[in-house]
Amino acid sequence: MMFTVTDWLAADPAGGIIAGVAALAYAALKTLPWFDRLRRGRLSRALRFVEAAVRQVYEEYVRELKAARSDGKLTAEERHRARELARQRAIDLARTEGVDLVAEIGAAQLALWIDRLVQRIKTGR
Repeated sequence: MMFTVTDWLAADPAGGIIAGVAALAYAALKTLPWFDRLRRGRLSRALRFVEAAVRQVYEEYVRELKAARSDGKLTAEERHRARELARQRAIDLARTEGVDLVAEIGAAQLALWIDRLVQRIKTGR
């Protein structure tokens, strides 16, 4: 039979107290202003990679496709491909600086930020 952390916490009252104090200390740490500044700084750095990637893909891929069409619009497949190229480019740019972009902001948030930045480019902001 294997002895797990949960077994230890249940069997040893001191273990439960230590775990509780550690959890309380972590919760208190997360409320400190410098922790929030650190988190925001890391997010800001990650978003710079995303913005650079979206702009590069727009300049290199999207602009050419739009110019080649009489209506200047991309198909749904081309839009999907452009977003996927931007995602991969952002991950690669961040990796060159030692940042794991997906771990930093999450895969779902990465897709949302790409969509948001695409809308900014479309509206000219």
